Amino acid sequence: MVGYPYNEDGTPGKMAGPASAFAAALAARSGLGVERVDERYSSLEAAAELRQRRAAGTQRRRVRHADVDSLAAAIILERWLRGESFKR
Repeated sequence: MVGYPYNEDGTPGKMAGPASAFAAALAARSGLGVERVDERYSSLEAAAELRQRRAAGTQRRRVRHADVDSLAAAIILERWLRGESFKR
């Protein structure tokens, strides 16, 4: 599973080409199918969730960029688990 970047209007984002190339290389190397998942807004969702956790006191330390990236990856995985993937 690889996150696939779309623009707000639904068109492929500027990193769509490299993401597709990475997915193809991963599939070739692993011999497994690789699905792509829409990653739009995953970083915004993650940042909002982390701000909420910090306000609630469950996230005590300062939120780092790595924290946002990690939670965004989890959000993309959750989307895939809900069946929000596509193949091209």
